[in-house]
Amino acid sequence: MAHAELDYLQTCLNFALDTFRKEMDKSQLPPLSQHSSVEHPLDDPTTYLPSTALFEARRLSLACLGELKNLIQPPLDKRMDEKYTAYGAACVDTLIKTSIIDYLSDVPNPFEGVPAIELASKFELDSQKLVPILRCCAANGWVRETRDSSFALSRCSRTFVKGHAGRRMNLSTPAVMSMIGVIPQLSDGIGLETIAFSSADRLPDRIQDSPCRDSPGLCRIQRPSFQWRIIFKHPSLQVIMQDTENVAALTNSIMAERRPHNVESGALKVEAHDFFQPQPRIGNEYSFILLLCTKGMIGLTKSARALGHKSKLLIIDMVAVPNVDATATTSAKSFLPDSDDKHPDASIPSHFGSASKLVNGFSVHMLTLMNGCERSLHEWETLVKGCGLCITNVYPLRAHTSIIECALDTRILL
Repeated sequence: MAHAELDYLQTCLNFALDTFRKEMDKSQLPPLSQHSSVEHPLDDPTTYLPSTALFEARRLSLACLGELKNLIQPPLDKRMDEKYTAYGAACVDTLIKTSIIDYLSDVPNPFEGVPAIELASKFELDSQKLVPILRCCAANGWVRETRDSSFALSRCSRTFVKGHAGRRMNLSTPAVMSMIGVIPQLSDGIGLETIAFSSADRLPDRIQDSPCRDSPGLCRIQRPSFQWRIIFKHPSLQVIMQDTENVAALTNSIMAERRPHNVESGALKVEAHDFFQPQPRIGNEYSFILLLCTKGMIGLTKSARALGHKSKLLIIDMVAVPNVDATATTSAKSFLPDSDDKHPDASIPSHFGSASKLVNGFSVHMLTLMNGCERSLHEWETLVKGCGLCITNVYPLRAHTSIIECALDTRILL
């Protein structure tokens, strides 16, 4: 009896995991273990940028696992899982906000676990109510029940211990490392007067070999929290930072402290600007980076009007991918061995299924908060076209976001 879909998913998962293992060895990363008492480099996207193959292997593995679950899990169980998902999130919040997670991370023997009675006494909680909360966390991999009603932290929880990256970021998922890593390749073909970067480590070979990477350049960037990371990574880049008056003053003092040489040399400038007013920096010598286009149509239009014919407008944001399951995505298709081409690709959705839950969940979250949602590529094209721009390229990142490269639409000017 043929089990085509099940066989394909099994083959796909095995290949993805084998590739994931090989890429980890190639990157000299330690083995993954939930029993580890320290974080793994892959746990923190702000300090470690995985190779493209490693990122793709992890994403495809998660997509296969999700599709396997959809294939074999009873529908009623699946529905109940979804119904009670909110309780799982609340249990993890309880683990963090009560500081139980910090206590468990600092015990003498992290593998032995701490009795729920001890935790309840320490934090003045009801042990009978605490046990089901911790068991719910254990079912989702956040803790381990080492013996009856005794719990120890799993590795993934350590990201949210006080002082660690996850705790500082709350539930945000910035992809700063990936954004900074991919931006240099955008200088190819843009011209000498625009964005260019110095050589940086942990970048793909095609970026390291970019002929424009050591060229001088000038760029205006929105969002101060992102700017100093780019400057630190690419010290030869000339940058003008703009933000509202009160934020600009704070940014100026921070940059004067962190990058005094760049400020003194004039390579780094901070100025106040209302993004709903005309952009004062105009012409080919400027290109613009918008980290998440939160200003909407008006802010985008103001920036678009400042572009010269050689300028680029780079929008860093999510691009929603339709769940088209007729064929797998290009990246997944090229990722599989040639011998597997005969299998139906419909098993892996074009948006990688479970691996894209964050993007789709965030889109619904936007819908509830502001009656909006993440845009598809077609919707981005419609938006920028209304500003007199066209999308010239989309650079996928090793993250949930992409860089959308825009330029003046010359067809409108003719």
